[in-house]
Amino acid sequence: MKRIYTPVKPARSYEEQARRLTDIHGLEISDPERARRILSTVNYYRLTTYGKHLRRADDPDRFVPGVSLDTLYALYQFDMGLRHLLLPVLEFFEVQLRAKIAYQLAIRYGSLGYMEEENFRVLTLPNGTLMHKNLLGKFKSEVRRQRSLPFVRHHNTKYGGQFPIWAAVELFTFGMLASLYELMREDDQRAISRDYGIKPESLGRLIDASVNVRNICAHYNRLYNNPLETQPDLPPNLRAYESDRLFPLLLALRPVCGRERVYRQMVQGIAQLAQDFPEADLSLCGFPEAWFHLLGGDSLGLDRKDSL
Repeated sequence: MKRIYTPVKPARSYEEQARRLTDIHGLEISDPERARRILSTVNYYRLTTYGKHLRRADDPDRFVPGVSLDTLYALYQFDMGLRHLLLPVLEFFEVQLRAKIAYQLAIRYGSLGYMEEENFRVLTLPNGTLMHKNLLGKFKSEVRRQRSLPFVRHHNTKYGGQFPIWAAVELFTFGMLASLYELMREDDQRAISRDYGIKPESLGRLIDASVNVRNICAHYNRLYNNPLETQPDLPPNLRAYESDRLFPLLLALRPVCGRERVYRQMVQGIAQLAQDFPEADLSLCGFPEAWFHLLGGDSLGLDRKDSL
């Protein structure tokens, strides 16, 4: 039998969107002109996802009394600020990881040793393709896609398209870098994870969790009150803070880059954000009451903003 689908909703003007939010969903709007500006700045579909936890239990289509369009917009602004604070920390970790992986592979296997399958573990994708072969295919696609970059033109012209690992790794996406680490032999992984003071498998999970959150940030998706697909390992003394939200990743990144300026700026910035947007509930991102202390804010000489 042919399946019958629900018809797609019709397009609505900003004024119609605002009326729907008030009449059907019970959202408070006191200034129609401001509502129009907000809805022309942030897509109705994106904006309303920030109020999922503010719906009535007995009628999920309607918001609880007191929730306004300004409330949702403030949560969006908080989330945007949070993403902007996280990206420099994730960039630092990613760039540092590129350097460590490139160095280990270059010293052990030579400048082009990463091209040789025998220098890695034999892992396959669900379709049976070798991961190493798949990764090299993605790398070659990146070479073609980014052929206008000066260093890519240089290696294509001078070296016949051969890229030593320290150059090749600069074309890897963070996801490709995660795959490269997964493919590495255990002793090679251990040589890198030792620099971070964690086990090889824990570094692998930290990389995966960082890739996931970095992609969320890079594509402007929602972090606030959003469960994450992958989580890093936490040491036994911090396992009480495990959750499927953001905070465990920030905890796991502290030993990796907690002494760096970008991390300190992130911690201070989150405290300032929470003060600027009291509508945001940090516990919905997994933050406990003592989050500032746990992230090292006090030990780094930062001023605590009372945010909870």
